[in-house]
Amino acid sequence: MVLLSIGVPGTVFAVVFWLFVDYVSGMNPSTGVDPLLLPSVVVGLGVGMVLMGAWIGIWFLTCRGEVFELHDNGLRYSRIGRSQSIPWADVDRVVVRDGKNTALARWAGGDINCTVHLAGGGKLTITGLTENAGQLIGHVKAMTAR
Repeated sequence: MVLLSIGVPGTVFAVVFWLFVDYVSGMNPSTGVDPLLLPSVVVGLGVGMVLMGAWIGIWFLTCRGEVFELHDNGLRYSRIGRSQSIPWADVDRVVVRDGKNTALARWAGGDINCTVHLAGGGKLTITGLTENAGQLIGHVKAMTAR
């Protein structure tokens, strides 16, 4: 929401700024420096914010409601529109990456990042946004230790 709320008006402002600079530079002789460089960068930043905000928003809406269930014979993963049962034998490896221990990272789920690679080539990601993610990762690692 932050990226979209800054990106949309920022892009509108940047396009108006770009048009104004283009109009003014057409009236004055060239100084050797491209007068549209700064407005073009500002337009690029605004469009980038809009695209990233839309991508993150779509990702958030499609990945909400994630539920991980541990069973003796495997892991069950479900979210809106998708459900998958994974036997422990199908887990190829579990990769845990160090997250950042900052307030922003904890709020955004970046403090914990674990990828469960499956034998068939698929993968599941467990982040700090998952309830009790540390315990879940510990159990998954214990059950898949070979």
